[in-house]
Amino acid sequence: MHTRHKKLLEELQRTGYLSFKEASRYANVTEMTIRRDVRLLAERHLVMAVKNGMIPHPAGYEPENSALLLTPEKFALAEALYNAVMPAKTLFLGSGFTVLAFAKVLSRRPAPQVTVITNSLSAAAALFRTRHKVLLLGGELRQESMDLKGDMANTNIQSCRVDYLISGCDSCSAEFGFYTSDPELSRLERSSIAIADKVAIITESVKFTRQGKACFALPAEVDLLVTDKKIDSGAVTTLSRTGVKVLTV
Repeated sequence: MHTRHKKLLEELQRTGYLSFKEASRYANVTEMTIRRDVRLLAERHLVMAVKNGMIPHPAGYEPENSALLLTPEKFALAEALYNAVMPAKTLFLGSGFTVLAFAKVLSRRPAPQVTVITNSLSAAAALFRTRHKVLLLGGELRQESMDLKGDMANTNIQSCRVDYLISGCDSCSAEFGFYTSDPELSRLERSSIAIADKVAIITESVKFTRQGKACFALPAEVDLLVTDKKIDSGAVTTLSRTGVKVLTV
C-alpha cells in the first residue's frame, strides 16, 4: 500500500470523516489525486465515498480486515510493551490499532493466562480461542470504531481492578497529557485509569504533533510511555520529570 494511503486511513480512523479538501491538505496533493486514491481504497473496501469526502468502509471495522492498518511499526511498539509489562495477571485494553497490535502479540506469546478486560471488540476477537480469559464490557457501540462506550461500560468497569491499563491515544502533549477525539470515550478512559495499578500508553510519536479534544490522562498519571525514536528529546525530558518512563523503539 502507498504510504499516502496508509496516512489517509490512519487519519480517517482518527476522525471518522475526511473531506477531499482536508485530505488534500493533509497529504499535500491535489484533490484530483485524493479522488483517485478514494476510488482505489473503495475498491478494497477500506473507505466509502460520500458527498465531498470519505468515511471508513463498514467492512473495515471487522478485525480480520484491519491488517493494513496494523503496521510493522505498531507491532514493534507492541512487542516492546509486552516485554515491559509482562508477566501481568490482569490487563485492561483500550481501543485503537496500536492496542490491537498488543492484543495480537499477547495472543501469540507464551505468557501464562492473563485476565483481560476490554471495551474493544477487535481486541476481544484477537484473543478469541487463546488461553487468556476475556471480560468484555457492555455498552453502546461507537459509530466510528468497534469499541463500546457509555453509561453501561462506565458502570461495569467500577467493580474491576487490573495490574495495567494499556491505552492508545489520538493525540498527546508532554506538558498537558493524553487525549482522545471522543469526549464521551474519555469518561471510560478516566474510569479505566482509576481501576489500574499502573498506566501504560502505547502510541506513535506523530501523535505529539496533533491537537487533542478530550484529555483522559495527565502526564503524572502515566507510568510508562512506549513510542518510537522520532519523539522529540524535549518531550522525553518533560515527561521524565513528571515520572513517566519513556521507552523508545
